[in-house]
Amino acid sequence: MRIINPQEAVLTNVEVLAYLTANPPRRPPNPPPSSRHWVPSPDLRDHNTVVKEIHNYVSRLSPHILKYPRYTTTTSTTQTRAQKETETPLDGALRALVTRLQPYGLTKGEVLMIVNLGVGIDSSASAAENTENAPEGGEEMDVDGADEQQTGQEGDGEGEGGEQGEGGEEEEDPMAGDYGALALLDTVIEEREERLSQEDVGEVLAIIRETF
Repeated sequence: MRIINPQEAVLTNVEVLAYLTANPPRRPPNPPPSSRHWVPSPDLRDHNTVVKEIHNYVSRLSPHILKYPRYTTTTSTTQTRAQKETETPLDGALRALVTRLQPYGLTKGEVLMIVNLGVGIDSSASAAENTENAPEGGEEMDVDGADEQQTGQEGDGEGEGGEQGEGGEEEEDPMAGDYGALALLDTVIEEREERLSQEDVGEVLAIIRETF
């Protein structure tokens, strides 16, 4: 990875993680015996703290980053200069993503946030977690059932016709099961409803999943 123009360089979180992984911090020298208030030279203590916090952030708050294509040339922490400059699967995936999303008119910042937030990544896992948590609270489910029965008795005439009339539309919904990703896109893409149709959003999510 080489930064051509530092003033225009914008890196995703996974690219920062890739750089820190390929360039681990050096271990500071040991202090001389019987020394007080010794400061290592160079003093890398703050740098090491930043690197540690970034790794903690990825593992605890953004674990989806670890599911992206491999971002290092080898699994070893010691790499030669040639290995560091070798293109990784992540480099090709990011290039392909930017190229395939160009027709939709997304800005650099919007694509950056899509990658950082992992929009459309591993949605099935989050859905499975919600399904596992759903059966808990049986008493609350009984109360909801009583409310639904009462509501149904009050509006039986509207219920039958409404369900039959709206059944076809629900089957044709292209975003079924992607409401979480759609909500993220609405926060990332400015004026999303005016710039992208529902079909465009479905295609964008498909491109993300195919790339990563």
